[in-house]
Amino acid sequence: MRLCASTGKTIALRQVLPDAQVVGATEVSLTRCRCHPRDVRPGDLFVVLHPPGARRDAALQQALTRGCAAVLADHPLEGLPVPVIYVRNAREAFGRISHAMADYPARKLHVIGVTGAYGKTTTACLLTRVLVEAGFNTGMLTTLGYFEGEESAFPRETTPPADELALSLARMVNNHCTHAVVEVTGKAIREQYLAGMELDVAVLVNTDVEAKARHPNSYFRVLEWLKPEGVAVVNADDPGCRGWLSGLAHPALTVGLQMPAEIKGYEISRQLGEEIFYLMAGGETFPVRTRMFGRHHILSCLAAAAVGLVYQIPLEVIVKALESVDQIPGRLQPVLAGQPFSVFVDAAETADAVRATLTTIRPLVSGRLICVAHPPRRGQGDMAGWGQTLEEFADLIVLTLPGVGEGHTNLLAAGARYLRDRHRAMLLPDRTEAIGWALTQAQPEDCVLLLGNGHRLWKATRDGELIVDDYRFVRQWLQQEYPA
Repeated sequence: MRLCASTGKTIALRQVLPDAQVVGATEVSLTRCRCHPRDVRPGDLFVVLHPPGARRDAALQQALTRGCAAVLADHPLEGLPVPVIYVRNAREAFGRISHAMADYPARKLHVIGVTGAYGKTTTACLLTRVLVEAGFNTGMLTTLGYFEGEESAFPRETTPPADELALSLARMVNNHCTHAVVEVTGKAIREQYLAGMELDVAVLVNTDVEAKARHPNSYFRVLEWLKPEGVAVVNADDPGCRGWLSGLAHPALTVGLQMPAEIKGYEISRQLGEEIFYLMAGGETFPVRTRMFGRHHILSCLAAAAVGLVYQIPLEVIVKALESVDQIPGRLQPVLAGQPFSVFVDAAETADAVRATLTTIRPLVSGRLICVAHPPRRGQGDMAGWGQTLEEFADLIVLTLPGVGEGHTNLLAAGARYLRDRHRAMLLPDRTEAIGWALTQAQPEDCVLLLGNGHRLWKATRDGELIVDDYRFVRQWLQQEYPA
């Protein structure tokens, strides 16, 4: 059985999967490798990732109907009209085949993976800016979008599955990228999206209690794809990350504000829309002034600086890059339209992320803090901590849904039950109504904070076609209210 790489090379299956067992015809040439039956074309290898059941059977039947030439699985399949390739781990094999058929693009790039409970996107954007400032042609795959060296695209998934990841990295190689920054979600780690490739650097931003309870050690598994000589950048202030340092088998750089670390930060001053801190590394100290603010933002800056130092980028270049990033969509993003109060949009949704945002912004607001929020999409796993955090920091809470006309009303009611002080909570399912009401309540010195959606798009009208994000919706509303 042969694999036809995108470069035109022919690769024997045994070279990629030496332990695989093939049942059926062996003289078959496979043109592509796909795990979604909707993407299958004649001559493709279809990989079965679902466990036995109706969903697996339906996917398998659709792939066969669409003309797959062979099937790969890690459990028995009977009565198929095409050859079956059996492996121990279908997800791992899927990754290895995908990268082989793309001619191993990760081997031609310096790939940096960024993972953690929250702050991944900010860290990925900052370190991409550092690499670009240093003159490296850099691609990036984040929740905000994919950039492969020439064009940008809005992602279906923050971290693409193994086949799409391999093809995306291959396009970066074709576009002469030297580095690639990949935001790695917990799902991507659990489902082995990075199988078949290796990382130059793995950045562990933080952990969270809920993730540890559901999937113990999930974020640390990113180290499985780190090269033997690869470097781990670890947040020493995070107890979960710090606990793993002693058993780390790779070279590591630590960053921190409170705990001892190789790359240290020292906060000088913080205001709404500005943070000034010292960045200290290797005996050098530089002041950094950035329009983004908060302790978690400083830690993201330190992690980006650590990656820059791995690639021997001078600190003055790193500082210039960090200071050049005014804002990142949906990450404590200010909305300025001449209103006498402040407005920020932030993607924080989980209890830990919401706490990080609220502890940053609450001390800087002399008036009331008005929060518009929807319950965590994960459900009641961390609902109690989410509700407790809102009550602790917000003066007025407006509970709503992620978008107009969306479901989740049961989730909204569950969220309301976790807010014990109902006098400070308003329940408005319609998102346009909720945001508008919150803005009309704001007085000078107040702050309106929209939590949860961040950069995500949603429908602004039930029957219309207007698609907006929180930032654009609020800005349009404010421009109409404050035209001067």
